Amino acid sequence: ALQATDQNLSLIVKRAFRLHGGFKVVPANSARYLLRFEGRGASGVLLTILPTGGAGARESFPVKGADLQQAALFAADTAVERISGRPGFFAGRIAFVAHQGKVRELYTSDLYFNGFRKLTSHRHQVISPDWSPDGSRILYSSNHKGGMDVLMIDAATRVSHTIASYRGSNHGAVFGPYGRRAAMVLNRELFINDSILNPKNKPRRITHNKKGAETSPTWSPDGRRMIISSDIKGGAQLFEVYLSGANRGRFRQISTNISRECTEPAWNPTDPNILAFTASMGGRSQIVIHDFAKRNSRALPSMTNDEGPSWTNDGRHLVFSSFKGTGHFLQMLDTVTNKRTELHTPKSSFSSPDFVYSRRSR
Repeated sequence: ALQATDQNLSLIVKRAFRLHGGFKVVPANSARYLLRFEGRGASGVLLTILPTGGAGARESFPVKGADLQQAALFAADTAVERISGRPGFFAGRIAFVAHQGKVRELYTSDLYFNGFRKLTSHRHQVISPDWSPDGSRILYSSNHKGGMDVLMIDAATRVSHTIASYRGSNHGAVFGPYGRRAAMVLNRELFINDSILNPKNKPRRITHNKKGAETSPTWSPDGRRMIISSDIKGGAQLFEVYLSGANRGRFRQISTNISRECTEPAWNPTDPNILAFTASMGGRSQIVIHDFAKRNSRALPSMTNDEGPSWTNDGRHLVFSSFKGTGHFLQMLDTVTNKRTELHTPKSSFSSPDFVYSRRSR
């Protein structure tokens, strides 16, 4: 049950918990926990967690944010973690691509589309945004100078600079889990820049597969492994790439056993046995969860074309793009209950979401 000292706080926390799927907001007389949110000035909230029926001790947490909404969301995330043992994601942010006719530009927002902010004005194509782990920078690709180049933009100042501009297409850049390194595809091959924040550092080549095209690199949670999509054996399939040692650059195919076209892998940030990816199935693109330990794959139920999965920080929810009619819509999905929530109205067309959770992200 949720209690708040004013209507605005009540609306914020109720909307947040409706997103989750693992919690149900009920009247106080049937709740296992009573969560009370008290405003403290313009940017503070006092959270009180009171287990009902005498099962456990009362806990209180003063929480600060950039404003009252962020403080309330941080407080709700604190409640989720104290009750479930898994982190909350409510105060996270997303970077995404907004469709404006034939133009694609980079935007950021919170999950409730407050703080909606345009970062680029290239008037060309922007693709594949990827947050740094601290929420301060975003890697993306754009063709506003002719060819498709990799750029990095400061999320606060909106100042961008080119990271990779080589012959052919440069795309798919993703930060490593600690923010120092970044992988990217340069002219169909996998490269890694070991010091992405050093403008003088050059990427080093990892793969040498002249017959195949590689896309969509994703890091393991510990940064020691990487999975990419490649058509080296025909249709696009997923491969683990050896990053060091005598086998550096060699592939090991991942047997997903679900589709001949598998792209856009996203490694789960909390469970290295879980991978999400996009697969072509029955004439539609669908999000699939692969379990390395169980060696099986399951497509998430859908009646639309879904693509571009991005995990939230709790490793339970996915943000992705769904194509319906003539537009792309961002959705959140609880992979435990299969509950889907549309994040915005159908008046806008957005795709390629990437999620970040950081107290420095706003």
